[in-house]
Amino acid sequence: MSRQKSDRRPLVVTTNVGGRGERVLACCDEAHSGGVNPGVSLAEARAVLSRSGCQQEGLEVVVADEDADRRLLADEARWAWRFTPQVSVPLVAARGRSRGRDPRECPTSLLLNVTGCGHLFGGERRLAQAMKEGWLERGGHVRIAVAGSPGTAWAIAHAAQWVGLPWDPLVVPPGSDSAWMPRLPVRALALEPGVLRTLGELNVLKVEQLLALPVAEVKRRFGAETVWRVDRAMGQWEEILEYLPMPSPVVASREMECPVNCGEWLEEILRELVQEVVGELGRRGELLRQVECRIRSETPGGESEWTEWVVGLVEPSCELGHLWNLVRLQVERRQWPDRVLGLEVVGKGLVSPVCSQQRLFDAGEEDSGGAERLQRGLGRLVETLTSRLGKEGVSRARLCEGGVPEKSAVLEPMDEGFSQEAVVEGPSGIGPARRPLRLFERAIAVMTVVAGGTPVRFFWKGRGCRVIRCWGPERIETDWWTDRAVTRDYYRVETDTGEWYWLFRQRQDDEWFVHGVFG
Repeated sequence: MSRQKSDRRPLVVTTNVGGRGERVLACCDEAHSGGVNPGVSLAEARAVLSRSGCQQEGLEVVVADEDADRRLLADEARWAWRFTPQVSVPLVAARGRSRGRDPRECPTSLLLNVTGCGHLFGGERRLAQAMKEGWLERGGHVRIAVAGSPGTAWAIAHAAQWVGLPWDPLVVPPGSDSAWMPRLPVRALALEPGVLRTLGELNVLKVEQLLALPVAEVKRRFGAETVWRVDRAMGQWEEILEYLPMPSPVVASREMECPVNCGEWLEEILRELVQEVVGELGRRGELLRQVECRIRSETPGGESEWTEWVVGLVEPSCELGHLWNLVRLQVERRQWPDRVLGLEVVGKGLVSPVCSQQRLFDAGEEDSGGAERLQRGLGRLVETLTSRLGKEGVSRARLCEGGVPEKSAVLEPMDEGFSQEAVVEGPSGIGPARRPLRLFERAIAVMTVVAGGTPVRFFWKGRGCRVIRCWGPERIETDWWTDRAVTRDYYRVETDTGEWYWLFRQRQDDEWFVHGVFG
Protein backbone atom coordinates (compact mmCIF):
# COMPACT_ATOMS: atom_id res chain seq x y z
CA MET A 1 0.00 0.00 0.00
CA SER A 2 1.35 3.45 -0.86
CA ARG A 3 0.25 7.06 -0.32
CA GLN A 4 0.58 10.24 -2.32
CA LYS A 5 3.77 12.09 -1.36
CA SER A 6 1.77 15.16 -0.42
CA ASP A 7 -0.20 13.21 2.19
CA ARG A 8 2.05 12.10 5.04
CA ARG A 9 -0.67 10.94 7.42
CA PRO A 10 -0.31 7.30 8.47
CA LEU A 11 -3.00 5.09 6.91
CA VAL A 12 -4.23 1.71 8.15
CA VAL A 13 -6.94 -0.61 6.82
CA THR A 14 -8.85 -2.42 9.56
CA THR A 15 -11.19 -5.40 9.77
CA ASN A 16 -13.45 -6.98 12.40
CA VAL A 17 -13.29 -10.47 10.85
CA GLY A 18 -12.18 -13.07 13.39
CA GLY A 19 -14.14 -11.82 16.40
CA ARG A 20 -11.14 -10.25 18.16
CA GLY A 21 -12.03 -6.59 17.75
CA GLU A 22 -10.85 -4.10 15.15
CA ARG A 23 -7.45 -5.16 13.84
CA VAL A 24 -5.02 -3.84 11.24
CA LEU A 25 -5.28 -5.67 7.92
CA ALA A 26 -2.78 -3.51 6.01
CA CYS A 27 -0.85 -0.29 6.51
CA CYS A 28 1.07 2.27 4.47
CA ASP A 29 4.86 2.65 4.48
CA GLU A 30 4.70 5.55 6.95
CA ALA A 31 2.70 3.50 9.46
CA HIS A 32 4.93 0.45 8.95
CA SER A 33 8.07 2.49 9.55
CA GLY A 34 6.45 3.73 12.75
CA GLY A 35 6.15 0.17 14.06
CA VAL A 36 2.69 -0.92 12.88
CA ASN A 37 2.33 -4.44 11.43
CA PRO A 38 -0.70 -6.27 10.02
CA GLY A 39 -2.51 -8.26 12.71
CA VAL A 40 -2.16 -5.85 15.63
CA SER A 41 -5.20 -4.22 17.20
CA LEU A 42 -6.16 -0.70 16.20
CA ALA A 43 -5.59 0.50 19.76
CA GLU A 44 -2.09 -0.97 19.73
CA ALA A 45 -1.37 0.68 16.37
CA ARG A 46 -2.41 4.08 17.74
CA ALA A 47 -0.20 3.59 20.79
CA VAL A 48 2.81 2.52 18.72
CA LEU A 49 2.49 5.50 16.37
CA SER A 50 2.05 7.86 19.29
CA ARG A 51 5.26 6.63 20.92
CA SER A 52 7.17 6.89 17.64
CA GLY A 53 5.96 10.45 17.02
CA CYS A 54 4.32 9.56 13.68
CA GLN A 55 0.78 10.49 14.72
CA GLN A 56 1.17 14.21 14.97
CA GLU A 57 -1.02 14.82 11.91
CA GLY A 58 -3.59 12.19 12.80
CA LEU A 59 -4.14 8.55 11.82
CA GLU A 60 -6.46 7.77 8.91
CA VAL A 61 -8.45 4.55 9.42
CA VAL A 62 -10.25 2.82 6.54
CA VAL A 63 -12.53 -0.20 7.07
CA ALA A 64 -11.79 -3.06 4.68
CA ASP A 65 -14.40 -3.95 2.05
CA GLU A 66 -13.57 -7.45 0.79
CA ASP A 67 -16.31 -7.48 -1.85
CA ALA A 68 -14.95 -4.29 -3.42
CA ASP A 69 -11.41 -5.65 -3.13
CA ARG A 70 -12.38 -8.83 -4.96
CA ARG A 71 -14.02 -6.87 -7.77
CA LEU A 72 -10.90 -4.74 -8.13
CA LEU A 73 -8.70 -7.83 -7.98
CA ALA A 74 -10.77 -9.48 -10.71
CA ASP A 75 -10.09 -6.50 -12.99
CA GLU A 76 -6.37 -6.77 -12.24
CA ALA A 77 -6.53 -10.50 -13.00
CA ARG A 78 -7.98 -9.80 -16.43
CA TRP A 79 -5.17 -7.32 -17.07
CA ALA A 80 -2.61 -9.96 -15.96
CA TRP A 81 -3.62 -12.20 -18.90
CA ARG A 82 -0.97 -10.34 -20.94
CA PHE A 83 1.68 -12.26 -18.97
CA THR A 84 0.06 -15.70 -18.71
CA PRO A 85 -3.35 -17.23 -19.50
CA GLN A 86 -3.46 -18.91 -16.06
CA VAL A 87 -4.39 -16.38 -13.38
CA SER A 88 -5.97 -17.40 -10.08
CA VAL A 89 -8.01 -15.12 -7.82
CA PRO A 90 -8.22 -16.01 -4.09
CA LEU A 91 -11.34 -18.04 -3.34
CA VAL A 92 -12.89 -19.41 -0.17
CA ALA A 93 -11.23 -22.75 0.64
CA ALA A 94 -13.03 -26.02 0.00
CA ARG A 95 -15.13 -27.11 2.96
CA GLY A 96 -13.46 -29.67 5.15
CA ARG A 97 -9.98 -28.45 4.24
CA SER A 98 -9.56 -25.03 5.84
CA ARG A 99 -10.97 -24.80 9.38
CA GLY A 100 -10.08 -21.18 10.18
CA ARG A 101 -9.45 -17.81 8.64
CA ASP A 102 -6.85 -18.33 5.90
CA PRO A 103 -4.73 -15.30 4.88
CA ARG A 104 -4.45 -16.86 1.43
CA GLU A 105 -8.19 -16.21 0.97
CA CYS A 106 -7.87 -12.45 1.52
CA PRO A 107 -8.31 -10.46 -1.72
CA THR A 108 -4.82 -8.97 -1.59
CA SER A 109 -2.87 -11.10 -4.05
CA LEU A 110 -2.97 -12.89 -7.40
CA LEU A 111 -1.36 -16.22 -8.22
CA LEU A 112 -0.02 -16.53 -11.78
CA ASN A 113 1.27 -19.74 -13.32
CA VAL A 114 4.17 -18.48 -15.48
CA THR A 115 5.53 -21.91 -16.41
CA GLY A 116 6.87 -21.68 -19.96
CA CYS A 117 6.18 -17.92 -20.22
CA GLY A 118 9.55 -16.56 -19.11
CA HIS A 119 11.29 -16.92 -22.48
CA LEU A 120 8.76 -14.53 -24.04
CA PHE A 121 10.20 -11.73 -21.89
CA GLY A 122 13.86 -12.79 -21.81
CA GLY A 123 13.69 -14.88 -18.64
CA GLU A 124 11.69 -15.05 -15.42
CA ARG A 125 13.50 -12.07 -13.88
CA ARG A 126 12.59 -9.83 -16.81
CA LEU A 127 9.05 -11.20 -16.72
CA ALA A 128 8.75 -10.26 -13.04
CA GLN A 129 10.24 -6.83 -13.76
CA ALA A 130 7.74 -6.30 -16.60
CA MET A 131 4.91 -7.13 -14.18
CA LYS A 132 6.20 -4.59 -11.67
CA GLU A 133 6.56 -1.84 -14.26
CA GLY A 134 3.12 -2.59 -15.70
CA TRP A 135 1.36 -2.31 -12.34
CA LEU A 136 3.31 0.83 -11.48
CA GLU A 137 1.95 2.42 -14.65
CA ARG A 138 -1.56 1.41 -13.53
CA GLY A 139 -0.99 3.17 -10.20
CA GLY A 140 -0.35 0.05 -8.12
CA HIS A 141 2.50 -0.73 -5.72
CA VAL A 142 3.07 -4.49 -5.79
CA ARG A 143 5.41 -7.11 -4.39
CA ILE A 144 6.24 -9.91 -6.81
CA ALA A 145 7.88 -13.27 -6.09
CA VAL A 146 8.52 -16.18 -8.44
CA ALA A 147 9.02 -19.63 -6.90
CA GLY A 148 8.44 -23.30 -7.61
CA SER A 149 5.04 -23.51 -5.88
CA PRO A 150 2.14 -21.11 -5.20
CA GLY A 151 2.56 -21.45 -1.42
CA THR A 152 6.26 -20.58 -1.49
CA ALA A 153 5.75 -17.64 -3.86
CA TRP A 154 2.97 -16.24 -1.65
CA ALA A 155 5.11 -16.64 1.47
CA ILE A 156 8.16 -14.90 0.00
CA ALA A 157 6.14 -12.05 -1.51
CA HIS A 158 4.38 -11.30 1.78
CA ALA A 159 7.40 -11.87 4.01
CA ALA A 160 9.44 -9.37 1.99
CA GLN A 161 7.64 -6.54 3.78
CA TRP A 162 7.98 -8.11 7.23
CA VAL A 163 11.75 -8.67 6.94
CA GLY A 164 12.38 -5.31 5.26
CA LEU A 165 13.40 -6.52 1.81
CA PRO A 166 13.22 -4.03 -1.11
CA TRP A 167 10.25 -3.80 -3.45
CA ASP A 168 12.21 -5.33 -6.33
CA PRO A 169 10.81 -8.66 -7.62
CA LEU A 170 12.23 -11.72 -5.87
CA VAL A 171 12.95 -14.70 -8.14
CA VAL A 172 13.88 -17.97 -6.43
CA PRO A 173 16.21 -20.14 -8.56
CA PRO A 174 14.74 -23.55 -9.46
CA GLY A 175 15.17 -26.04 -6.63
CA SER A 176 16.01 -23.38 -4.02
CA ASP A 177 12.59 -23.03 -2.37
CA SER A 178 13.59 -25.07 0.69
CA ALA A 179 16.65 -22.86 1.20
CA TRP A 180 14.63 -19.61 1.13
CA MET A 181 11.75 -20.58 3.43
CA PRO A 182 13.56 -21.29 6.76
CA ARG A 183 14.82 -17.72 7.05
CA LEU A 184 11.30 -16.26 6.85
CA PRO A 185 9.02 -15.43 9.83
CA VAL A 186 6.30 -17.95 10.71
CA ARG A 187 3.66 -15.45 9.51
CA ALA A 188 4.73 -16.35 5.98
CA LEU A 189 3.18 -19.81 6.46
CA ALA A 190 -0.36 -18.33 6.44
CA LEU A 191 -1.23 -19.94 9.78
CA GLU A 192 -4.31 -19.24 11.85
CA PRO A 193 -4.08 -16.19 14.17
CA GLY A 194 -4.46 -18.33 17.30
CA VAL A 195 -1.59 -20.58 16.22
CA LEU A 196 0.61 -17.55 15.51
CA ARG A 197 -0.12 -16.12 18.96
CA THR A 198 0.83 -19.38 20.64
CA LEU A 199 4.02 -19.72 18.59
CA GLY A 200 4.93 -16.17 19.57
CA GLU A 201 4.46 -17.00 23.25
CA LEU A 202 6.74 -20.02 22.77
CA ASN A 203 9.32 -17.78 21.02
CA VAL A 204 8.99 -19.74 17.76
CA LEU A 205 9.41 -16.81 15.39
CA LYS A 206 11.20 -18.25 12.35
CA VAL A 207 10.14 -21.00 9.97
CA GLU A 208 13.33 -22.92 10.70
CA GLN A 209 12.38 -23.10 14.38
CA LEU A 210 8.96 -24.54 13.55
CA LEU A 211 10.43 -27.05 11.07
CA ALA A 212 12.82 -28.27 13.78
CA LEU A 213 9.87 -29.45 15.92
CA PRO A 214 8.57 -33.03 15.51
CA VAL A 215 5.67 -33.14 13.07
CA ALA A 216 3.64 -35.42 15.37
CA GLU A 217 3.99 -32.94 18.24
CA VAL A 218 2.97 -30.00 16.04
CA LYS A 219 -0.07 -31.92 14.81
CA ARG A 220 -1.10 -32.94 18.32
CA ARG A 221 -0.76 -29.44 19.71
CA PHE A 222 -1.95 -27.29 16.81
CA GLY A 223 -4.00 -29.70 14.68
CA ALA A 224 -3.70 -31.24 11.22
CA GLU A 225 -4.73 -27.92 9.64
CA THR A 226 -1.47 -26.31 10.80
CA VAL A 227 0.63 -29.15 9.40
CA TRP A 228 -1.20 -28.86 6.08
CA ARG A 229 -0.60 -25.10 5.87
CA VAL A 230 3.10 -25.59 6.59
CA ASP A 231 3.34 -28.23 3.84
CA ARG A 232 1.47 -25.91 1.46
CA ALA A 233 3.89 -23.05 2.09
CA MET A 234 6.90 -25.33 1.71
CA GLY A 235 5.64 -26.62 -1.64
CA GLN A 236 5.26 -30.17 -0.31
CA TRP A 237 1.54 -30.33 -1.08
CA GLU A 238 0.35 -30.34 -4.67
CA GLU A 239 -1.83 -27.27 -4.85
CA ILE A 240 -4.52 -27.14 -7.52
CA LEU A 241 -5.49 -23.58 -8.42
CA GLU A 242 -8.77 -22.45 -9.95
CA TYR A 243 -7.83 -20.17 -12.82
CA LEU A 244 -9.98 -17.32 -13.99
CA PRO A 245 -11.63 -18.38 -17.26
CA MET A 246 -10.51 -16.55 -20.36
CA PRO A 247 -13.01 -14.17 -22.00
CA SER A 248 -15.90 -15.97 -23.66
CA PRO A 249 -17.79 -14.75 -26.73
CA VAL A 250 -21.15 -15.45 -25.03
CA VAL A 251 -21.91 -11.77 -24.43
CA ALA A 252 -25.09 -9.81 -25.10
CA SER A 253 -25.07 -6.02 -24.88
CA ARG A 254 -27.31 -3.07 -25.66
CA GLU A 255 -26.31 0.59 -26.08
CA MET A 256 -28.87 3.33 -25.49
CA GLU A 257 -29.37 6.20 -27.93
CA CYS A 258 -29.82 8.52 -24.95
CA PRO A 259 -29.58 8.05 -21.16
CA VAL A 260 -32.45 6.01 -19.69
CA ASN A 261 -33.75 6.06 -16.11
CA CYS A 262 -36.97 4.02 -16.40
CA GLY A 263 -36.56 0.88 -14.32
CA GLU A 264 -39.28 -1.08 -16.16
CA TRP A 265 -37.63 -0.48 -19.54
CA LEU A 266 -34.20 -1.39 -18.24
CA GLU A 267 -35.50 -4.57 -16.62
CA GLU A 268 -37.15 -5.64 -19.86
CA ILE A 269 -33.95 -4.95 -21.83
CA LEU A 270 -31.96 -6.95 -19.28
CA ARG A 271 -34.34 -9.88 -19.69
CA GLU A 272 -33.88 -9.77 -23.47
CA LEU A 273 -30.09 -9.86 -23.02
CA VAL A 274 -30.34 -12.89 -20.72
CA GLN A 275 -32.52 -14.53 -23.36
CA GLU A 276 -29.88 -13.83 -26.05
CA VAL A 277 -27.16 -15.42 -23.90
CA VAL A 278 -29.33 -18.48 -23.27
CA GLY A 279 -30.09 -18.77 -26.98
CA GLU A 280 -26.39 -18.71 -27.87
CA LEU A 281 -25.68 -21.35 -25.21
CA GLY A 282 -28.41 -23.53 -26.69
CA ARG A 283 -26.87 -23.28 -30.15
CA ARG A 284 -23.45 -24.20 -28.76
CA GLY A 285 -24.80 -26.96 -26.52
CA GLU A 286 -23.21 -25.51 -23.36
CA LEU A 287 -24.26 -24.57 -19.84
CA LEU A 288 -23.06 -21.73 -17.65
CA ARG A 289 -22.15 -21.45 -13.97
CA GLN A 290 -22.19 -17.69 -13.64
CA VAL A 291 -24.08 -14.70 -15.05
CA GLU A 292 -22.44 -11.30 -14.88
CA CYS A 293 -24.63 -8.23 -15.40
CA ARG A 294 -22.91 -4.92 -16.14
CA ILE A 295 -24.48 -1.46 -16.28
CA ARG A 296 -22.78 1.55 -17.85
CA SER A 297 -24.10 4.87 -16.57
CA GLU A 298 -23.25 8.53 -16.83
CA THR A 299 -21.96 10.39 -13.77
CA PRO A 300 -22.91 14.01 -12.97
CA GLY A 301 -19.49 15.00 -14.32
CA GLY A 302 -20.28 13.50 -17.72
CA GLU A 303 -18.00 10.46 -17.35
CA SER A 304 -18.96 6.81 -17.72
CA GLU A 305 -18.81 4.29 -14.88
CA TRP A 306 -19.56 0.57 -14.70
CA THR A 307 -21.67 -1.19 -12.09
CA GLU A 308 -21.74 -4.97 -12.09
CA TRP A 309 -22.99 -7.91 -10.07
CA VAL A 310 -22.56 -11.65 -10.43
CA VAL A 311 -25.17 -14.41 -10.11
CA GLY A 312 -23.60 -17.75 -9.22
CA LEU A 313 -25.23 -21.15 -9.78
CA VAL A 314 -24.86 -24.30 -7.74
CA GLU A 315 -25.26 -26.45 -10.85
CA PRO A 316 -24.61 -25.43 -14.49
CA SER A 317 -27.77 -24.42 -16.32
CA CYS A 318 -29.10 -22.68 -19.43
CA GLU A 319 -32.77 -22.59 -18.44
CA LEU A 320 -34.10 -19.12 -19.21
CA GLY A 321 -36.81 -19.03 -16.56
CA HIS A 322 -34.47 -20.07 -13.77
CA LEU A 323 -31.65 -17.74 -14.81
CA TRP A 324 -33.93 -14.74 -15.22
CA ASN A 325 -35.53 -15.39 -11.82
CA LEU A 326 -32.08 -15.24 -10.17
CA VAL A 327 -31.13 -12.08 -12.07
CA ARG A 328 -34.47 -10.45 -11.24
CA LEU A 329 -33.96 -11.14 -7.53
CA GLN A 330 -30.63 -9.35 -7.76
CA VAL A 331 -32.28 -6.42 -9.55
CA GLU A 332 -34.83 -6.08 -6.74
CA ARG A 333 -32.01 -5.70 -4.21
CA ARG A 334 -30.41 -2.83 -6.12
CA GLN A 335 -31.33 0.59 -7.47
CA TRP A 336 -30.88 1.51 -11.10
CA PRO A 337 -28.51 4.42 -11.81
CA ASP A 338 -30.16 7.67 -12.88
CA ARG A 339 -28.65 7.81 -16.39
CA VAL A 340 -28.04 4.36 -17.90
CA LEU A 341 -26.09 4.33 -21.15
CA GLY A 342 -25.75 0.59 -21.78
CA LEU A 343 -26.35 -2.92 -20.44
CA GLU A 344 -24.27 -6.07 -20.85
CA VAL A 345 -24.83 -9.70 -19.81
CA VAL A 346 -21.93 -12.17 -19.86
CA GLY A 347 -22.21 -15.93 -19.46
CA LYS A 348 -19.17 -17.38 -17.65
CA GLY A 349 -17.94 -20.75 -16.46
CA LEU A 350 -19.14 -22.53 -19.59
CA VAL A 351 -19.26 -26.32 -19.47
CA SER A 352 -20.63 -29.08 -21.69
CA PRO A 353 -23.59 -30.97 -20.20
CA VAL A 354 -22.90 -34.48 -18.97
CA CYS A 355 -25.57 -37.06 -19.82
CA SER A 356 -26.04 -39.80 -17.23
CA GLN A 357 -26.52 -43.39 -18.36
CA GLN A 358 -30.14 -44.49 -18.13
CA ARG A 359 -30.95 -48.04 -16.97
CA LEU A 360 -33.66 -50.13 -18.57
CA PHE A 361 -34.60 -51.93 -15.34
CA ASP A 362 -34.33 -50.26 -11.92
CA ALA A 363 -36.08 -52.95 -9.89
CA GLY A 364 -34.39 -53.83 -6.62
CA GLU A 365 -32.05 -50.81 -6.70
CA GLU A 366 -32.13 -47.55 -4.80
CA ASP A 367 -33.85 -44.64 -6.46
CA SER A 368 -30.76 -42.69 -7.44
CA GLY A 369 -32.89 -40.45 -9.63
CA GLY A 370 -34.87 -39.34 -6.59
CA ALA A 371 -31.65 -38.41 -4.78
CA GLU A 372 -30.50 -36.42 -7.81
CA ARG A 373 -33.82 -34.58 -7.98
CA LEU A 374 -33.61 -33.81 -4.27
CA GLN A 375 -30.06 -32.52 -4.66
CA ARG A 376 -31.06 -30.42 -7.67
CA GLY A 377 -34.00 -28.97 -5.76
CA LEU A 378 -31.73 -28.08 -2.83
CA GLY A 379 -29.34 -26.41 -5.25
CA ARG A 380 -32.16 -24.32 -6.76
CA LEU A 381 -33.26 -23.31 -3.25
CA VAL A 382 -29.74 -22.21 -2.31
CA GLU A 383 -29.39 -20.22 -5.55
CA THR A 384 -32.69 -18.42 -4.96
CA LEU A 385 -31.99 -17.61 -1.32
CA THR A 386 -28.46 -16.43 -2.14
CA SER A 387 -29.74 -14.11 -4.86
CA ARG A 388 -32.31 -12.68 -2.46
CA LEU A 389 -30.25 -12.51 0.78
CA GLY A 390 -26.63 -12.56 -0.39
CA LYS A 391 -23.97 -15.22 0.26
CA GLU A 392 -23.55 -14.34 3.93
CA GLY A 393 -27.30 -14.71 4.49
CA VAL A 394 -27.39 -18.44 3.62
CA SER A 395 -25.39 -20.73 5.89
CA ARG A 396 -25.35 -24.27 7.25
CA ALA A 397 -23.96 -26.00 10.31
CA ARG A 398 -20.84 -28.16 10.02
CA LEU A 399 -19.52 -30.53 12.67
CA CYS A 400 -15.87 -30.02 13.53
CA GLU A 401 -13.38 -31.64 15.83
CA GLY A 402 -13.18 -30.17 19.31
CA GLY A 403 -13.38 -31.32 22.90
CA VAL A 404 -15.82 -28.65 24.06
CA PRO A 405 -19.43 -29.39 22.95
CA GLU A 406 -20.38 -25.74 22.30
CA LYS A 407 -17.50 -25.52 19.80
CA SER A 408 -18.23 -28.78 17.96
CA ALA A 409 -20.26 -27.06 15.22
CA VAL A 410 -19.76 -23.88 13.21
CA LEU A 411 -21.93 -21.94 10.77
CA GLU A 412 -20.45 -21.48 7.31
CA PRO A 413 -21.84 -19.93 4.11
CA MET A 414 -23.34 -22.26 1.52
CA ASP A 415 -20.67 -21.93 -1.17
CA GLU A 416 -21.35 -22.64 -4.82
CA GLY A 417 -19.63 -26.02 -4.83
CA PHE A 418 -21.50 -27.61 -1.96
CA SER A 419 -23.51 -30.03 -4.11
CA GLN A 420 -20.33 -31.70 -5.35
CA GLU A 421 -18.90 -32.24 -1.86
CA ALA A 422 -18.72 -35.66 -0.31
CA VAL A 423 -20.65 -36.17 2.90
CA VAL A 424 -18.16 -36.04 5.72
CA GLU A 425 -19.08 -37.86 8.89
CA GLY A 426 -18.87 -35.89 12.09
CA PRO A 427 -16.85 -36.86 15.15
CA SER A 428 -17.58 -40.38 16.32
CA GLY A 429 -19.83 -40.80 19.30
CA ILE A 430 -21.81 -37.61 18.72
CA GLY A 431 -25.44 -38.16 17.84
CA PRO A 432 -28.97 -37.41 18.96
CA ALA A 433 -28.80 -40.21 21.57
CA ARG A 434 -25.81 -38.69 23.35
CA ARG A 435 -25.99 -34.98 22.58
CA PRO A 436 -28.94 -32.55 22.56
CA LEU A 437 -29.56 -30.76 19.28
CA ARG A 438 -29.76 -27.35 20.99
CA LEU A 439 -27.20 -26.26 23.58
CA PHE A 440 -27.29 -23.54 26.20
CA GLU A 441 -25.41 -23.00 29.43
CA ARG A 442 -27.34 -22.01 32.59
CA ALA A 443 -26.26 -22.38 36.20
CA ILE A 444 -28.47 -24.51 38.45
CA ALA A 445 -28.59 -25.75 42.04
CA VAL A 446 -28.03 -29.51 42.39
CA MET A 447 -28.35 -31.93 45.31
CA THR A 448 -25.98 -34.91 45.51
CA VAL A 449 -25.57 -37.68 48.08
CA VAL A 450 -21.81 -37.11 48.37
CA ALA A 451 -19.61 -34.25 47.25
CA GLY A 452 -18.76 -34.65 43.57
CA GLY A 453 -21.30 -37.46 43.17
CA THR A 454 -24.16 -38.00 40.76
CA PRO A 455 -27.13 -35.60 40.89
CA VAL A 456 -30.30 -36.78 42.65
CA ARG A 457 -32.30 -33.54 42.46
CA PHE A 458 -31.88 -30.17 40.74
CA PHE A 459 -33.85 -26.94 40.35
CA TRP A 460 -34.73 -25.75 36.87
CA LYS A 461 -37.00 -22.83 35.87
CA GLY A 462 -38.31 -22.38 39.39
CA ARG A 463 -39.24 -26.01 40.07
CA GLY A 464 -37.55 -29.02 41.54
CA CYS A 465 -36.72 -31.99 39.31
CA ARG A 466 -36.12 -35.43 40.86
CA VAL A 467 -33.66 -37.66 39.01
CA ILE A 468 -34.83 -41.26 38.58
CA ARG A 469 -32.07 -42.44 36.19
CA CYS A 470 -28.57 -41.10 35.52
CA TRP A 471 -25.74 -41.99 33.12
CA GLY A 472 -22.21 -40.75 33.67
CA PRO A 473 -19.95 -39.15 34.41
CA GLU A 474 -18.47 -38.47 30.97
CA ARG A 475 -15.39 -36.33 31.50
CA ILE A 476 -14.52 -33.66 28.93
CA GLU A 477 -11.20 -31.96 29.46
CA THR A 478 -9.21 -29.65 27.18
CA ASP A 479 -5.43 -29.38 26.97
CA TRP A 480 -3.67 -26.91 29.23
CA TRP A 481 -2.38 -24.74 26.36
CA THR A 482 -5.83 -23.86 25.00
CA ASP A 483 -7.28 -20.38 25.41
CA ARG A 484 -9.70 -21.52 28.11
CA ALA A 485 -9.04 -24.70 30.05
CA VAL A 486 -12.20 -26.81 30.54
CA THR A 487 -12.66 -29.72 32.94
CA ARG A 488 -16.24 -31.00 33.18
CA ASP A 489 -18.15 -34.12 34.25
CA TYR A 490 -21.29 -34.61 32.12
CA TYR A 491 -24.43 -36.56 33.10
CA ARG A 492 -27.50 -37.58 31.12
CA VAL A 493 -30.43 -37.66 33.51
CA GLU A 494 -34.11 -38.61 33.34
CA THR A 495 -36.55 -36.91 35.72
CA ASP A 496 -39.72 -38.25 37.30
CA THR A 497 -41.75 -36.28 34.73
CA GLY A 498 -40.12 -38.13 31.80
CA GLU A 499 -37.84 -35.26 30.70
CA TRP A 500 -34.19 -35.77 29.73
CA TYR A 501 -31.47 -33.24 30.56
CA TRP A 502 -27.75 -32.93 29.93
CA LEU A 503 -26.00 -31.60 33.05
CA PHE A 504 -22.35 -30.97 33.79
CA ARG A 505 -20.25 -30.08 36.82
CA GLN A 506 -17.21 -27.83 36.57
CA ARG A 507 -14.51 -29.61 38.47
CA GLN A 508 -12.58 -26.38 39.11
CA ASP A 509 -15.27 -24.77 41.30
CA ASP A 510 -17.85 -27.59 41.72
CA GLU A 511 -20.62 -25.53 40.03
CA TRP A 512 -23.44 -27.23 38.08
CA PHE A 513 -25.00 -26.21 34.78
CA VAL A 514 -27.74 -27.37 32.38
CA HIS A 515 -26.13 -27.64 28.95
CA GLY A 516 -29.09 -28.96 26.97
CA VAL A 517 -32.50 -30.62 26.93
CA PHE A 518 -33.24 -33.74 24.89
CA GLY A 519 -36.35 -34.01 22.77
